[in-house]
Amino acid sequence: MSLSFNWPRAHAFALAEAQIKQSPEDFKVVEQLPEQPYGEGEHLWLLIEKTGQNTNWVAKQIARWANVKPRDVSFAGLKDRQAVTQQTFSIHLPGQENPDLDQFSVDGVTILSAERHSRKLKTGQLIGNQFTIRLRHCTKTPAEISAGWAQIVEQGVPNYFGSQRFGIDGLNVDKGIQLLTKTQRFPRHQESIYLSAVRSYLFNSLLAERVTQQTWNRLVAHEFAQFTEGKAGFYCAAPEPDDHERCLAGKLSPCGSLPGVSKDEFDELDQRESSVLEPWAEIITALKEKKVSRHFRKFRVFPERATLNFVDNDPVLSFFLPAGCFATTVISELCDTTANLGEHWHE
Repeated sequence: MSLSFNWPRAHAFALAEAQIKQSPEDFKVVEQLPEQPYGEGEHLWLLIEKTGQNTNWVAKQIARWANVKPRDVSFAGLKDRQAVTQQTFSIHLPGQENPDLDQFSVDGVTILSAERHSRKLKTGQLIGNQFTIRLRHCTKTPAEISAGWAQIVEQGVPNYFGSQRFGIDGLNVDKGIQLLTKTQRFPRHQESIYLSAVRSYLFNSLLAERVTQQTWNRLVAHEFAQFTEGKAGFYCAAPEPDDHERCLAGKLSPCGSLPGVSKDEFDELDQRESSVLEPWAEIITALKEKKVSRHFRKFRVFPERATLNFVDNDPVLSFFLPAGCFATTVISELCDTTANLGEHWHE
């Protein structure tokens, strides 16, 4: 099955060329959680800053330092390796003293704070991430970059899954197809990664069709829509004028499916998506046989708390994205970059 990861852009202005991640300091990420530790409990929450290290490796080093099993260390989501990132890890330490912070020595990792809490940090338990990204060797003037960035902040961007989700050269999607067609077996703990990559690819295909039709940022008949804040939404068979106004104002966004089993049926919407994904019909059937649940994802995302500064004529973008959204997707609407982004991704 032929795969393409060249998703259409939404904005008409010409792309700049630039380089990102020329050093870890060019790509900074600060995780934002829905709660903070309050000083007591059987879980130790560590706020760490890591540079040039991946999240899973850091978790293993923390487990070794704390003398616990790897499963007793948890985190909300993966963060880029080629970056400076701040994120929280929790360690389950029932009836145990805190490990000696002075004995923690891991290359590229610093503990910023350590507090007890009553609950472990669960996968996906985050509000989002604040990014600060420096673009080097940009081919557009500051005025051109400023104009393009202002348009992106005002109108949002297509909420594509970033290339990090698909693995280097899309290998995770290939493995997901092999898994679903039963041509290859994989360890159980890897299956969810590959199935997620396939579903993300299918969502991007639906979104790409809407971008091509120039309807990615407006409601059409028989649409599932979600409010920009949170995940609450509703099925909209015939959008009312108020619905269109809220969508135009950025308060409401059309959605597409991450295919799977659903207790609800939306005949017209299902037919439209099935038409776009017709070459993938057997794969979608296999996903349902795996009992993967259908979810809706917004077609549009807005960079929040967005700023733009220049350092030696290099644009420095700062913005917040909700959990599950990709900074590289935002950047790709502004610049064609040259970094290899296929290693790690944000959730």
